[in-house]
Formats: sequence, C-alpha cells, structure tokens
Amino acid sequence: MRRRALLSTAAAASTASLAGCPTPPWGEIPETVDGAEVTLRREHTGEFEPDEASPNGAVILLRALDAGPPRLTVRGWLFGGSRDCYRVDLIEASLDADRLLLRLTTEDDPDWDGGPCSDVGETHPYEVVVAFAEAPVPERVEVRHGDETVLAEEV
Repeated sequence: MRRRALLSTAAAASTASLAGCPTPPWGEIPETVDGAEVTLRREHTGEFEPDEASPNGAVILLRALDAGPPRLTVRGWLFGGSRDCYRVDLIEASLDADRLLLRLTTEDDPDWDGGPCSDVGETHPYEVVVAFAEAPVPERVEVRHGDETVLAEEV
C-alpha cells in the first residue's frame, strides 16, 4: 500500500508530456494545448439524450461558440476494464487551425486501494472541455478511443 501511495504521488507530480499535451493527473485539472485550455472530467455534467448516442463507445460534440471564451465539449463513453480499477486518461491532445485531436484510453487506476478487480469490461463516462481563450476554434474535431477514430466532425 505504501508503494502504491508513493507511485501515485510521483505520478501526480509528474509533468512529463505525451504527444503535445501534459498528462493530466487524476482529477479535474485544466491543462493547455497550443493556447486552448483542456479539462478532462471522468464523469458527465449531463446525460445523453435518447436520440444522441448509445452508451458503448459513444461520443458527441457539443458546441458553445458564442460563449466567452468559445468552447467545445466532447462527451463520451469509453469501453474498457472494470469500473473500479480503471479510469479514462487523455493521452494525446493537439490543436492547429484545421483540427483538434483528442485521444483517450482506459488505464489501470494507480489510486485504486480496493480488492481484486473483475476482468469484465464496462463503459467509462468522460467529458473533455476545450476553451479557446488564446487560440482560434479549429475547423474540425477528431476523437479517438485508443487508435480507433470514433468522431470526426466539422465545427
């Protein structure tokens, strides 16, 4: 248990970047990528509407372009390991004038202190909010779950 606590403390303090976006620590810590503020939430602030998406691997793009600053929200479900022992992680974020790319995956939760985890895959909710304070809104958004493109939409 002590080793796990030391590892989680080291991971939370780490600022190592991965493909242009700092790896977010557990929680809701805003990060920046090329002038835009990126916030990963491992939950939804709202629910899917019945006509929006199915829960397995579903992703929707919500636009708030008239807000100050303009925002894009990607709300999704990522299919992965068990609910208790795994969490959603943003492993890549890149932004240019043409495209915002977000790549997410499920990974072992280093903070898990419970008992053994089941090997049953479950859906994990997430929300990524991107506020364009100093960067222009791109023309399109692409979201990948691992290497699979699950959303490619014009803004």
